Amino acid sequence: MEKQKIVWLQVMEQAVKEEANRALPEGFEVVYPASKTDVEEHTRLIEEADYLITQSIYVTGDQLRRAKKLKMIQKFGVGVDKIDTETAKELNIPVYITAGANSVPVSEMAVALMLAVNRQLPKVDKAVRRGEWPKEQMRRECYMLYNKVIGLVGIGNIAKQVAQRLKGFGVSEILYYDVFPLSAEKEAELGVRFCPLNDMMARADVISVHVPLTEETRGMIGKDQIGLMKPTSIIVNTARGFIIDHDALVDALRNGKIRGAGIDAYEEEPVKIDDPLLTLSNVVLTAHHAGSVIDNVFPRAEHAYGNIEKFSKGESIDPRDVVVAKK
Repeated sequence: MEKQKIVWLQVMEQAVKEEANRALPEGFEVVYPASKTDVEEHTRLIEEADYLITQSIYVTGDQLRRAKKLKMIQKFGVGVDKIDTETAKELNIPVYITAGANSVPVSEMAVALMLAVNRQLPKVDKAVRRGEWPKEQMRRECYMLYNKVIGLVGIGNIAKQVAQRLKGFGVSEILYYDVFPLSAEKEAELGVRFCPLNDMMARADVISVHVPLTEETRGMIGKDQIGLMKPTSIIVNTARGFIIDHDALVDALRNGKIRGAGIDAYEEEPVKIDDPLLTLSNVVLTAHHAGSVIDNVFPRAEHAYGNIEKFSKGESIDPRDVVVAKK
């Protein structure tokens, strides 16, 4: 019996492929593109696919219209801003995510960035490697998480994990803003408290962004919101670049309106070499790899492949994974 074809639309290291494909179910084969940027190759592969797994490569409406065999799209992660979901809905191609599958590593990265910015780790590392010993300078410039107010923009799976991890740091309060506030019982369980966005921006010592990119969240942290932040506060973004107004952020960092930032997500990726963020010493920059850890590849792949296998058998899929349902 001919195997069903899964196109995994991502260029991967061989070790990552091998780890992921330990979870590949029987009756399926998986193929990968050779190029990250060859749109013609991507289109051809999508046309040949029975199932599609997406990550960071865009899937356009035109490509979906040409994909006559495609039964389902599975996101390896949660953000679907690079999938034309409206066209998928129109064509009755269901779209699923792996809800919660990368919440632990991303939450760890969010906390790591808070610490790296507060303790200026990249700056100190470079100084020590140059033979310097900036101990007294760091005493003047570094801060703790202890006894600080943390503000979470969004309270989904990742933000909840961040809240859990921050409990051990003795923070004074964890505030959150979300269009869907938690129940009082869940707030008590997590140790968080709802706060209107602007109030939270003004009160928090650390702002951490955890909302998906939608038309409603695009630019939601703009010049006005950043302008409310304390000059000693920092902001961390492990979500999507377009959620924070880039120019307003650069201005605030450059002119000391806020103390620092930890950035894992950018408007354009890879980040452009002339991006002014790269010139600022009060920013810690990473490569949108908050969820990229080898020991979480297999569990995420098992989740993604599991959804495909369930769909192929007509079995139900966790409702939390459904973005576009099959009619």
